[in-house]
Amino acid sequence: MSPTKFEMTRRQFIQFATISAAMLLTAEQGGRAATPLPLKTRSYAALQDLPAGSINPQGWLRTYMEKQAEHLGSKLTQVSWPFTVAYWKGEEQGELWWPWEQMAYWVDGATRLAIVMNDKSLMRQVREKIDYTVSHANSDGYLGPKFFEEPTGDFHRWPHAVFFRGLAAASDASGETEIAEAMRKHYLSDKAAYGKPTRNVVNIETMLWCYERTGDPQLLALAENSWREYLTVADDKEHGDLSELRVFSATPIDAHGVTYMETAKQPAILYAHTGKTEYLKFALAAQRRVFDHHMLIDGIPSTSEWYRTKTSLDSHETCDISDHTWSWGYLLTATGDGVWGDRIERACFNAGPGAIKNDWKALQYFSCPNQFLATLNSDHNVMAHGGHMMAYQPNPGQRTACCGGNVHRLLPNYVMRMWMKQPDGGLAATLYGPSKLTTTVGPDHDSLEIVQTTGYPFEEQIHFTIDLKRAVAFPLSLRIPEWCENPNITLNGKPISTPHKKNGFVTLNRTFQPGDKITLTLPMKTAVSHWPQNGVGLEHGPLVYSLPIEANWTPIVEERYTTAEYPSWNATPTSAWNYGVVVDEAKLKSSVKFERKPIPEDPWSNPPTRLIVSAKKIEDWELQVNPDNPNQKFTPPLPDVSASKVADSVEHLTLVPYGSTHLRVTIFPDLG
Repeated sequence: MSPTKFEMTRRQFIQFATISAAMLLTAEQGGRAATPLPLKTRSYAALQDLPAGSINPQGWLRTYMEKQAEHLGSKLTQVSWPFTVAYWKGEEQGELWWPWEQMAYWVDGATRLAIVMNDKSLMRQVREKIDYTVSHANSDGYLGPKFFEEPTGDFHRWPHAVFFRGLAAASDASGETEIAEAMRKHYLSDKAAYGKPTRNVVNIETMLWCYERTGDPQLLALAENSWREYLTVADDKEHGDLSELRVFSATPIDAHGVTYMETAKQPAILYAHTGKTEYLKFALAAQRRVFDHHMLIDGIPSTSEWYRTKTSLDSHETCDISDHTWSWGYLLTATGDGVWGDRIERACFNAGPGAIKNDWKALQYFSCPNQFLATLNSDHNVMAHGGHMMAYQPNPGQRTACCGGNVHRLLPNYVMRMWMKQPDGGLAATLYGPSKLTTTVGPDHDSLEIVQTTGYPFEEQIHFTIDLKRAVAFPLSLRIPEWCENPNITLNGKPISTPHKKNGFVTLNRTFQPGDKITLTLPMKTAVSHWPQNGVGLEHGPLVYSLPIEANWTPIVEERYTTAEYPSWNATPTSAWNYGVVVDEAKLKSSVKFERKPIPEDPWSNPPTRLIVSAKKIEDWELQVNPDNPNQKFTPPLPDVSASKVADSVEHLTLVPYGSTHLRVTIFPDLG
């Protein structure tokens, strides 16, 4: 399978023709679901994903994702190596497995982006790689490049785990059977071990997707055997620090963030296909360690790249934003507990946009609640101290290009999981935002459309307009976030009694009429959180608030990785940032003022909400300077206010949503 010359067998020709027909169909549909493949196995999960293409973003959410699709979502393959090379489309050799992983992230994200945005052009672009791979299976069924066909060393099937998620999404959107069958043959004929080599175990996810659609019990057996084999090496931190002893002892995590989270979700998926509670207990205990020891204010744990502490300088890799939220989606389906929806939205509304330049032309590899500058030599993290990974770039890791691809999975996966099916035939609104759902409900599978009109998370009201051809009875569950104490619901403008909240949801059991309008109001309040080194943060509802720092942006073109249209950036501060806040928690309403304006078309670029808080300048809190290179500066840690020069005068700071900022202060010294 040389990238320049190959001979196609008759079998491959037939495969290619069949797949190409599916490709054209999917591209013409722009990713909208055709007839989805029927699921052939029993699910023990509390919730079920809807077919790909069932949910489309609208309003501000669509505006934001249109920028993604217009810029790096579709242009990355023209801008930066390795995305400019034919990985998964004929490139068979390389120095390392990295480029196939990195391209696979983009293929998965761009496929899902094309599906939810109904983007025909982008779908054609990603289908080229998908169809090449599926139509060039080896005689034994192996899918993928020759470079790691022979299973030696670690990570030799990890790129497949990433790429196959894109195959799964494409198959679900088109309804074609060929992809599931090709993956089944690949897994069942493969000589690779899926337990011990690092990250190979993550293939359990797509093994079980394939099992669900083919019904082949050998795939379930392979998945369970792989997990059992993995547990024999799970105590090794390079394999994720996931021994049963460490997991159930709820210790801090000593592992790479992506390795841990991608692996820790597998038992939740196994539970959904087996009903074995030991899998679910393990998955929940593994997640508890994240929230007990490593969670930052913006909804993602400190992972730079390994799990670390919770100071104002602890950061996270952008891959971890996509990977943690994707993994929590499996916990949401397995348990049906709305708390996982709360966690997904907190990360997607704060950490996610907070790592991406608002024009979707650049992003960070490492992003942080406190980042007072972001340049090609200002990385304050221990792993790459003084490096380029906190600068905004189209491919911020450059040679380590995972985040440049992986970021594109974040919002499409959010949209795809906004609604889910319940075992009783009902629907659950799991994640909120302006959107349109098209599905069926009831015993006769009546067609249903629900338009969700809202400025959430910038406003409290969420309106659902139900379009049916006739009256249909079905349960409709609405997630109530943990931060919301007094939700209220109206039906066609009239208040109704709010049902008892169970597992994070309230359920309306009724016969819905065509044109019914439901309004859910989630009253938001301001809250204070406390952090190490006398740090304090402010939030309102699901949004975290930050002081935006005005910046001087200097573009830099770096050959191979950036272009004049998509450069790297040095962003340095031009406004004051060295403040501590004066907050009286006993009188929070009077000491922190909340203001809201009408929701604009693009609320991340023009934030409609803000907090006004009293503050004092800490005059000797300054950027850190490298004594060996005075031109190299870093974001400093929080000062010891007892030994600092604090101004007497009180100023009033305007804080905006975290996701609206590029340079920011989020964790303030507490002067209360």
